[in-house]
Amino acid sequence: MTQQPANQAERAASPFRVERPRAGDAVGHALREAYERDLGLPEDMSSLLHRLNRVLSHSAD
Repeated sequence: MTQQPANQAERAASPFRVERPRAGDAVGHALREAYERDLGLPEDMSSLLHRLNRVLSHSAD
């Protein structure tokens, strides 16, 4: 487990600083490409969920 600096002076003295990627960074672009697209639910999984919902709705009656 890492310890967090207790105050502003300790944070400023820390040799490392981690920031979110900027829009123009290659890492930021790669992350957007990987996570921004919506692949949706695969058809077979959607079909199974619909079947499960029908079974559960009938058992609730």
